[in-house]
Amino acid sequence: MSEAQTAIAFDPLRQRKTPRDSEARCALRRRFADRMVERPDLNRRVVSWQANKVQPGLRWFKYKEGFSADLVRSALRLGDGPVLDPFAGAGTSVLVAGGAGRDAVGIEIMPVGARATRAIACVANGLKRSVLEKSGAGLLRALDGGSVAPAFRFPHVRITERAFPAAAEDAIARARAFLNQMKDENVRLVLDFACMSVLEEASYTRKDGQYLRWDQRCGRNLRGGMDKGPIPGFADALRRRLAEILQDAPQLAKYYATRPPRIVEGSALRELPRLEAGSVGLTITSPPYANRYDYTRTYALELAWLGYDQAAFGELRQALLSATVENRSKAQQLEREYPRPAVLAHARAAIRSQAALAETLDALRSRKSELSNPHVIRLVENYFQEMALIIAELARVTRPGGSVVMVNDNVQYHGEEVPVDLILSDIAEQCGFVCEEIGVLPRGKGNASQQMGRFGRRELRKCVYRWRMPESSARV
Repeated sequence: MSEAQTAIAFDPLRQRKTPRDSEARCALRRRFADRMVERPDLNRRVVSWQANKVQPGLRWFKYKEGFSADLVRSALRLGDGPVLDPFAGAGTSVLVAGGAGRDAVGIEIMPVGARATRAIACVANGLKRSVLEKSGAGLLRALDGGSVAPAFRFPHVRITERAFPAAAEDAIARARAFLNQMKDENVRLVLDFACMSVLEEASYTRKDGQYLRWDQRCGRNLRGGMDKGPIPGFADALRRRLAEILQDAPQLAKYYATRPPRIVEGSALRELPRLEAGSVGLTITSPPYANRYDYTRTYALELAWLGYDQAAFGELRQALLSATVENRSKAQQLEREYPRPAVLAHARAAIRSQAALAETLDALRSRKSELSNPHVIRLVENYFQEMALIIAELARVTRPGGSVVMVNDNVQYHGEEVPVDLILSDIAEQCGFVCEEIGVLPRGKGNASQQMGRFGRRELRKCVYRWRMPESSARV
């Protein structure tokens, strides 16, 4: 083992047993000890969106839940064949894979990310810069003034009300009216995306973890409020974004134009069963974490822009992979509707054998009255049930010799660490994969400040898993 890849299983600072550790979790750590490797080449910049801030195309939209193009380029060396990302986000993995000449399929339930991917791919694959420049100039002129029909006002839902200064509301309405009359679908797609991408910048809001933070000037009844500082006008923010798009356009063909990816908008739980067995050579993905993060709240402005009303917000939240306290169990629905019963049965068998998960859930149930929200128990249970099904489907669609590269975080509730990396890797092995490595970032993630005050600081692992399907493997 090289100095750059150091086994960390029994590092006393990382693996010390605490009073709340269960025997099952300790046993699982021992089992994967030789495959838990500290990787100095992995850092927060690589496994997050930070490095994409300077990447042509990818810098146009702040999708913080993604990972970097550099991580994808490194992962592409692990195997050939078609590339899949069942949680495609803003499309980094499939765009980079397509640009490298690989067939790529991205599944994404959040229309915000799917819209960003399609816009980048559109500019990269034949949209004339001169046409885009002319239409963009027309859009900016339309923002200067004039009345518009009420139908083009921003379609607010409760969570977005009073998000914009009055001048921005007017400019947004004019932009929506201009886009409505455009005939060229590709140009309209890119300009629509450009407008969507600057909504946060021109608003009183800022994305912050699990929710939107609000500037105190918004006029809402706030318990507290931040000072966002100077807020640019919608037209100024849009002008800068269009300039970025035009600046990047000549370079995008080099990065993403070889094979445009196929983008499937929908839930991975619904769309994975439609893929052919053995059709994927490499999966590069980062599923939602089991950390109460609600994408529908974080991207509320963008979803409202795309036409989601209050009911559609709720439907989308429930359809997402269960990672919030508001998600209800999908178990009965899957039992009735899942098109591949053998895969579902395999996933459930893998879950039933998870002693570490069972002990974690038991520990949380024993302290249910102390939890900040007792529904975190349901969250953890549903998360792993659904992820087991995702992994079982990945095992079905991955061809012999193929690999899965997955970025994920461990989580902690009420002082109880949930070893997501170990549980998912164990499920993967039960579904036919071999866990080759759990690459651990040298610097983990601290627990929340509320938990730190009560339970002390405990660094949680942030990892990149690498699973491989053996050359000879039976199909589910």
